Amino acid sequence: MISEIFLSLGTVNDWKLTLIFFFGLLFLFKGSQYLLLNKVKRIVESTKNDLDDFLISVLSGTNWFISLAFALFISTKFLNLSVEANNVINYFALVAFIFFLASFFQKLVNYISFKKFINHKEEGRETDASIVKILANIVNWGIWILAVLLILQNSGIDVGALLAGAGIIGIAIAFALKEVLADLFACFSIYFDKPFEVGDYVVLEGNRNGTIKKIGLRTTRLETLRGEELVVSNRKLTESFLSNYKKMKHRRVNIEISVDPKTTLKSLMKGKEIIGKVIEKQEETDFKWAIVLPFDGHAWTYDIVYLMNTKSYNKYVSAKEGIVLAIRKAFEKEKIKFASSSQKIILKKD
Repeated sequence: MISEIFLSLGTVNDWKLTLIFFFGLLFLFKGSQYLLLNKVKRIVESTKNDLDDFLISVLSGTNWFISLAFALFISTKFLNLSVEANNVINYFALVAFIFFLASFFQKLVNYISFKKFINHKEEGRETDASIVKILANIVNWGIWILAVLLILQNSGIDVGALLAGAGIIGIAIAFALKEVLADLFACFSIYFDKPFEVGDYVVLEGNRNGTIKKIGLRTTRLETLRGEELVVSNRKLTESFLSNYKKMKHRRVNIEISVDPKTTLKSLMKGKEIIGKVIEKQEETDFKWAIVLPFDGHAWTYDIVYLMNTKSYNKYVSAKEGIVLAIRKAFEKEKIKFASSSQKIILKKD
């Protein structure tokens, strides 16, 4: 009975060819895998390129299930199988192929994300390293979900209905967690767009300012000049106007100094010369101008502009103080008096 069933599928020679091809292909697949692994491992010992580790991971991931599926798919072509049997074997081979592709892309994503993760860790960018890890997990989940959907689609299951149901559930979850998801997506936006990084000094709307200390998945933490910790939602950060002082190439500084209204023209010109020399002596400054503004009835005013060629706020404050004190000292030496805010009122009797 059994022999009749086998002979109905093919002759003895057909079965011999099938068995020879089946075990021969298994031996070929596993033998090639073994030889390639040994070859790559020898290369790894002589190189420092971590790409070799990825190749080893891919080669070692070709398991018996995939080898059996492809060997069975090829070797059974010598037999007179029914349409149903051929469909089952083809489906079995397709599942193995999808599984192989999903495994390959997962390993590729893990390899790339691991390199990024290590680089961010070494640079001290803990938040960026965490985001890379989260993105890698999301992509891996997406790969396997797509693989499962492809398998279900080829098995005759209506994937459209499943996706519709999953979409409704996803919308409900998104509404329930919309603020959390908004902050999470804002975190990804900060990671890719990089409007600021840890260590940047920023000014937010409402004159809130501080140095970025940590960029989390939901919030960003700033340290104000007074030493307080300011916690801001990532969503609000990406939606509001933000000035990043670390991004600027130089800082434009404007100072106004008023002198006594009785100051002579010679002294006013001497004051301009003094201001220019003081600013030029200051480190990391680029003097632009010092002009005398029109007389306002109470004082002569110097409008002073210079550039600070540094992003450091502390250096900016220190330089500004040094310039003001040096101008005061030089003006006192030249007997150029500063304007007084007091006014003398003289009352006359009629």
